[in-house]
Amino acid sequence: MSAPADSVGGSVPTPLARVQISLRLSGVEDLDSVAPLWMKLYEHQTLNGMQVAVPPDGFAQWAKGVRPLLGRFVHVWLAEEECQPIGFLCGRERVLPGYFGGGSVGFISDVFVDESRRGLGVGRQLMAAATEGFRARGIKRMELQVIAGNPSARRLYLELGWHDELVQMVRILD
Repeated sequence: MSAPADSVGGSVPTPLARVQISLRLSGVEDLDSVAPLWMKLYEHQTLNGMQVAVPPDGFAQWAKGVRPLLGRFVHVWLAEEECQPIGFLCGRERVLPGYFGGGSVGFISDVFVDESRRGLGVGRQLMAAATEGFRARGIKRMELQVIAGNPSARRLYLELGWHDELVQMVRILD
């Protein structure tokens, strides 16, 4: 049995553990609790082919950039189980250049669900919360990038109605 929906996407029942997973928008005070998941995200990205090296203070730099914009142009949704973060999504509002028609775009910059909680719909709930959050702000276009070597994430996004628009290619110079 599911808990009633809340303002950012509701709760997801976890049939194996019978514990509710809740979603909520984070505040500045929550950012440090995202650190272990953020580090796991970029370890996972590297294993799947990301070629950019994340420096040891990568999370601190990320949090420093997010902190002053949180709640205005940056939104972080947390998925929690028994008050412990098990997933997060960071979405940012961007403005298209005038030659592309201008207007705001919702950009999903980071999504991660702990490996032990995958397959329970947590990623879907995070994406739904971000979609509704951007829609409520009048945004009509969303974008994200996915590592080419991450077919499960790509499959999820396609199932959620996303489609290919461009391919980012990388060349490392000597």
